[in-house]
Amino acid sequence: MLELILAAAAVIVALTLAWVAGRRRKHEGLAWVEAQPDNVARLYLRAAAEADGYWLHVQMRSGRKRMIAAPWELDDTLRRLGALGLALSPDDRAALDASLARRADQRDDGGRQSRRGAAGGAAA
Repeated sequence: MLELILAAAAVIVALTLAWVAGRRRKHEGLAWVEAQPDNVARLYLRAAAEADGYWLHVQMRSGRKRMIAAPWELDDTLRRLGALGLALSPDDRAALDASLARRADQRDDGGRQSRRGAAGGAAA
């Protein structure tokens, strides 16, 4: 039993360390972009497999690439970078807008279905 507890604790520690390292790296990349916006070659999106959204990446003029925002941080990060004159390409912007529209439609459909279900249940 002690071995199981130790193994579980080791997994939790490893996952926590990986999360902290990834978060630090993302923040360092964003800070670098904000400090040197002239060295940015492009901002681009990559589809998030686990959600209907995108991860924001940056490519520097040196060829180095970094992920700088998770799907739930896109709006704030793009707003911050927009103040520096950095923006997505028209194609990436269109893909992001389409994704946001799909999510809005899903929320609207889900709300209508739940209201119909509640009304149907009350009438029965």
